[in-house]
Amino acid sequence: MIQTFLLPKARCVKTGQTVKQQDLTGGRFTHTQRVFAQDAANTLAAQMSARTSNQWIAIVEEYTPTVRR
Repeated sequence: MIQTFLLPKARCVKTGQTVKQQDLTGGRFTHTQRVFAQDAANTLAAQMSARTSNQWIAIVEEYTPTVRR
């Protein structure tokens, strides 16, 4: 079975642009950590709203990581 993880994102309501928050140390949100992933997405959306003066909404998406060779 392939394991999936959660990815915090924010989307601009006006332009449709999407940005993601990624932990460069390799940390991932599991399904049991959905509350923490949602909190990270809310924080990202608030930061982007303050930076761009557009409204951003928080999104948490499920993803399957790729395997590097």
